[in-house]
Amino acid sequence: MMTSYSPVIIKRLFFCLFLCLFIFNQNEVESKTSSLRHVERNTDTNQEQQQPAQERPGTMITSSSSSSSGTSMALVEETQQTHLLSLAKRMMPRNLDTGNSTHPASPPHQFFHLHHMKSGGTSLSAWIGCGKSRLEMDSTRKQQQQQQQQQHGKIQIPLTGLSECSWSSYHRCLQNENDSCRKRIETAAVMNYCSPLAVTNYFNWTEADAVTMMRHPVYRVWSMFRFQTNSCFKCTNLTQVYRDIDSGNIHKYGGGVCLAQLSNHISRNLLKNINVHDLDAMQLNDQETLEDALDSIRNRFTVVGIMERLEESIEMFSFSFPWLSEEIEGSERVCKFPHRNSSPKNNRCGPGGTHWELPSEPDEETRRAIEDHNLLDIKVYEAALEQFELQKEAMVLAESIQ
Repeated sequence: MMTSYSPVIIKRLFFCLFLCLFIFNQNEVESKTSSLRHVERNTDTNQEQQQPAQERPGTMITSSSSSSSGTSMALVEETQQTHLLSLAKRMMPRNLDTGNSTHPASPPHQFFHLHHMKSGGTSLSAWIGCGKSRLEMDSTRKQQQQQQQQQHGKIQIPLTGLSECSWSSYHRCLQNENDSCRKRIETAAVMNYCSPLAVTNYFNWTEADAVTMMRHPVYRVWSMFRFQTNSCFKCTNLTQVYRDIDSGNIHKYGGGVCLAQLSNHISRNLLKNINVHDLDAMQLNDQETLEDALDSIRNRFTVVGIMERLEESIEMFSFSFPWLSEEIEGSERVCKFPHRNSSPKNNRCGPGGTHWELPSEPDEETRRAIEDHNLLDIKVYEAALEQFELQKEAMVLAESIQ
């Protein structure tokens, strides 16, 4: 008779096998590194005793090169496995700290969402708000039941936000230490930041759990253009807007973040190593910008969602943060992921203030213009897709650890 094993046991066996393979690879790397050093020492000895290396046949050099290549591959594999284990630990489920009967207010700086405009961020923020409110309600009820008293105050999980969309108030918050926003940010447990990642560091949210949602740059920019066709872009064809940007003829367009949204805005949003007081005059070159943004994608966020893979993203968010799940056992409130902030039905860019009907996707000329002005964002998005696949593996691993 065949023995059947429970899913839990199978997961644990899988995890043990993974660790064994990881340890085996580490030993293999050490062995190859030792062999390579031995080969290099022999090569140096032969070079001293015989003719110069450039005059001898390249047999020893070829052997050394081959060993070096093998070692490099093993080191890459080890790095990837280490990153996967780190990511699995990062994605382990956790709830918000709601405080206790003595201190009913939730501790500050626990969780934030880095919002990229037209990347599902408004919907994600609304979903976070629903989960937060439900957790407040459920935690208050449980505490009252435990203490058998109804007069106890409601548990509070302070939530606030800071957005570049509100351009004047956003800059006032950054520049004025006495602005009222400072107190809200200082005491909030949950934040929605529509700003560069550096701003979250500036306000000391460096240890908070963080999530973000990414979208393909072409579709994000096109969605932004459709959303702000009139107010930002003055009913001008997007290819012409780009030509005006390139020539510096931008006086007629909207201010604030309007034009900034069209060129590598996501890379700029993911920057950690910039002075928040000089956001409009960054000194980083393209390579520095890309390296900082890629590091943020790989190492800063608990979960990076992909808008084009929304259902999988929701599953990941809900795994790491169970309070965001659509339904929670024992709770009456349901938090479905909403769909918010769609393009206006009348952008008033047609004849006589009627609607200028724009297609759901850009034509080829417009697509090329968007791509040419978002080369960094495209590379960052590709890195986000790679991170997303790793997160899928890490979630399985985290489940087995759990």
